[in-house]
Amino acid sequence: MVVVDRFSKYGVFTAVSADCTTEEATKAFMANIVKHWGVPATIVSDPNQRFTGKFWTKLFQLLGTTLKFSTSFHPQTDGQTERINAILEEYLRHFVAANQTNWPELLDVARFSYNLQRSESTGNTPFQLATGRQPTLPINVIPDKSRKSPSAHRLAKQWKERMELARTYIHKSTKRMKKFDDRKRRHLEFQVGDLVLVKMRPEQFRALRTKNKGLIKRYEGPFPIIRRIGKLAYKVQLPKQYRIHNVFHVCNLKPFHSDPEPSRIVPPRAPIFVSTTIPHKLEYVIAYREVRHRGGPRQV
Repeated sequence: MVVVDRFSKYGVFTAVSADCTTEEATKAFMANIVKHWGVPATIVSDPNQRFTGKFWTKLFQLLGTTLKFSTSFHPQTDGQTERINAILEEYLRHFVAANQTNWPELLDVARFSYNLQRSESTGNTPFQLATGRQPTLPINVIPDKSRKSPSAHRLAKQWKERMELARTYIHKSTKRMKKFDDRKRRHLEFQVGDLVLVKMRPEQFRALRTKNKGLIKRYEGPFPIIRRIGKLAYKVQLPKQYRIHNVFHVCNLKPFHSDPEPSRIVPPRAPIFVSTTIPHKLEYVIAYREVRHRGGPRQV
């Protein structure tokens, strides 16, 4: 679990299971965030079922916290957290063991090193903005030349080496990602009623998950814009059978231009979604069973 303060950019990295329950995620949040920093005024997160469920939403409603969610398949709405996720993953790839079981042990050094990266815009580190001071670093600790405790000396040396490596990798990764994001960013604006093409992803449709992603048509449409949501998202009128969230970030939209040659024949394609569910209301559950596939979450 990665949590980032919007103002100071201070990051907190917590090891949790990929299939943890809402209650377990809440306990981790309380223990690592609320206990040290208090209850946040707002939380921006991805629309994961853990954060959209009744338990999480009701709890933070009682605590007075406003919950906001990123648009589907565009986590950049919560951009700073997603950027740190990518930086953290790159750092862990360099140091994680072959069996990938020791990554929780690396989070402390990663968190400490990330929060000491000086921001170009503020001139300060996240640690300094969050606490008002700079910490004493393991690098600054005077080495014990007497070697009365070899294990203590070894631990201090290990922290120093890990910190130096972590700060180097995190700094390089941050610079590379900023360069890539700046090159990829584009500015588009649409009006209500404009026709747009929508970028559809195979993950959104069960029927397409087994298909070759490189051969699937990337954009569908045209569909009309219904409403603007904030500065960079739009609500699009989609066919009912799609049954997906119809708010998209501007990067997943592009303007539709009609063909100047109306007589040109466009080859037909198979529908991207076929609804196999029966449109009846569920009255009661006779029995249920939890199934867990390897590497995936529990399913009922």
